[in-house]
Amino acid sequence: MSDRISTFSGFYSRDYQTQSLQSQLNTVTGEVSSGLQANPTAQLGTNAALLYQLSAQETQQTTLQTTIGTASNRLDTAQTVLSSIGTMTQTIANAALAAGAPGSDTDQAYSALAQQATSAISTVLGELNTSGAGGPIFSGDSGTPPMQAADATGGPMAAIQSTLNAAVASAGGSLTQTNVSTLVSGFSSMFSDTNTSPAPNFTGAFYAGSSDGKPTTVLTGANQNLQYNAAANQPAFRDLLQGLSMLSTLGAPSSQMDDTAKAALVTQASTLISNAQGELTSLQGSLGSVQSQMQDAITEQTAVASTTQQQINGYEQTDTAADASMLSMLQTQIQASYQITSDISQLSLVHYMPAGS
Repeated sequence: MSDRISTFSGFYSRDYQTQSLQSQLNTVTGEVSSGLQANPTAQLGTNAALLYQLSAQETQQTTLQTTIGTASNRLDTAQTVLSSIGTMTQTIANAALAAGAPGSDTDQAYSALAQQATSAISTVLGELNTSGAGGPIFSGDSGTPPMQAADATGGPMAAIQSTLNAAVASAGGSLTQTNVSTLVSGFSSMFSDTNTSPAPNFTGAFYAGSSDGKPTTVLTGANQNLQYNAAANQPAFRDLLQGLSMLSTLGAPSSQMDDTAKAALVTQASTLISNAQGELTSLQGSLGSVQSQMQDAITEQTAVASTTQQQINGYEQTDTAADASMLSMLQTQIQASYQITSDISQLSLVHYMPAGS
């Protein structure tokens, strides 16, 4: 026989109440710690759909900010590359001007200019293969580097040599001032992609990126977008590489090209390079305008996202003062419950028996 007095139903009732209080305490403690309601949708009832809608809007706004930010970073990189190419182009333009200066050692000047141009071609190709913020910057819609390596099989340098050889063969001997136009025409056909096979074209020999001609589109808001085109097959890059390609042939032996032809070639190439400088500046300005609009879009999306977050907070944030009061009350109730349970557990039958029985 047990010497304890207990009521199982009472014990389990108190135990259930204690567990319920402990559960409430844990919930309120979490809300006080985070400042957020444990289950905000339960408080909203049938209006819970509004909170879900706001959360979906917040996700969309965050995605837009990320998308615009990535595109903006890509254009920042593009501007850096264009500035670098522009500086190098000016150096080549100055060298071309100096090569024809009176009193200069023509052969040595042309040879040095050809080496500079050859090196510049490799530099430009490398710059246009720059990657950042998700992939190649100048590849259009293609995800691969747009430019062939200078020494690739059938690539830029092979195409340049092929064009020179074809012009010499067509002229029946060394090119002169009177027939160097054959070489100039050959380069013009290559860089305008009008050659027929097997003659090389810019697309294929130099450029291997997207050729659909479509601009890059960046979503900036609901039914709003910005477009820009920084693909490496733009006229600025074609003209620059054509001019450099022409200058790179100045190292050809006299059996292929005499000094009068080289002088004429420098003039023609300098015109192309000058055109490219203007086109590069125009491209930078166009991209700069898009960058400015992107920054405005980022500012707008940030403001909209902040407003949405404030609305969400209005539903999700808890009343910290009320929670603190509830926390104190629950702690008191749990302590009292534990004390009652402890006191009851100490009760014994002897406490209720008459003395001396």
